[in-house]
Amino acid sequence: MEILKFPLARITIGFVMGILGTYYLNPNPECIFILLLLAGIIFGVTYFLSKQNTINPLYFGFSTYFLAIGIGATTQIIHTDSFQQSNYVHSQTIFEKPHLVSVSIREKLRSSAYNDRYIAIVNKIDTKKHSGRILLNVRKDSLNHPFEIGTHLRIKGTLYKNTLAKNPNQFDYGKYLKNKQIYAQLYADATDIQTGSQINKDAWYYAAKLRTKIIRNLENNRFNKAELNVAIALILGQQQEISSDIIQDYQYAGAVHILSVSGLHIGFILLFVTFLLKPFPNNKRGSFIKLIIILLSLSSFGLIAGLAASVVRSVVMFSFVAIGMYLRRSTNIYHTLLVSILLILLFQPSFLFDVGFSSD
Repeated sequence: MEILKFPLARITIGFVMGILGTYYLNPNPECIFILLLLAGIIFGVTYFLSKQNTINPLYFGFSTYFLAIGIGATTQIIHTDSFQQSNYVHSQTIFEKPHLVSVSIREKLRSSAYNDRYIAIVNKIDTKKHSGRILLNVRKDSLNHPFEIGTHLRIKGTLYKNTLAKNPNQFDYGKYLKNKQIYAQLYADATDIQTGSQINKDAWYYAAKLRTKIIRNLENNRFNKAELNVAIALILGQQQEISSDIIQDYQYAGAVHILSVSGLHIGFILLFVTFLLKPFPNNKRGSFIKLIIILLSLSSFGLIAGLAASVVRSVVMFSFVAIGMYLRRSTNIYHTLLVSILLILLFQPSFLFDVGFSSD
């Protein structure tokens, strides 16, 4: 295969092998850090000796792949919440009885028949600080309403560990949640929840605010509910409110992928923003300003769309395309793909196990 001729391809394979090995073998973090230190020393020694022409350059190549494996393994350790000592999974008594759990809302998910569902960040359990993500299930009530992103909640309830699939070839929802760094669920009635006055006004909060404003503008155009939910999915990739029947119809038609934000959406945004910036002069300064605006536009849309794996992959790849346009160089699709994989997995290795990372 042509792509394997690139040295970066073999380095990427080593990096991915390090992530996979750590994911499946679940080694001791100290061993991984020692492995990285050893790989770094071997890499430095072989690099120096190869420069002096005292060893075969092949040894330097092997040390480079060994270092890539070590970096991949270390990246997986650093970005896996369960390896953090503050994570709630390290306190077994937490799962044995009810506790007062303090959380902040990070993301609204599709509601089930009986519960509104959220991804929440744990701040405290009773009086002790903890970290980690949980799946919060709030039983539906005629009086309750969706919580705003960033809202602090105090909930009296019991955390339940994810359960494994009980039947062969059954979809393993517990494993799916684990890949999302979610290791427990919390079920609560609206009466068990105390809403705090404080709101985390971070990037997620402002992205949710802007997303809500866009949805309100769409509602003013008097779409019916079904059409509005499809329009929101097409524009923002938010499928939480689409009915199961409509999604099933798209699946039967083989077009369900258009309801998810991916390369098609990001490509159109790149073309549209580039068209709007045509009046800018094509000198060095004007081209640099255009590049910054394009990169900020793509990143902002990715944040508004929720930074799913498919969104991040598309934003990163088209960002490199935009950089190639700025440098007035033709972009090699293989180089763009490999650099995107390395950059994305370096900051979020769990995307490797997300179906949206490799397909739309």
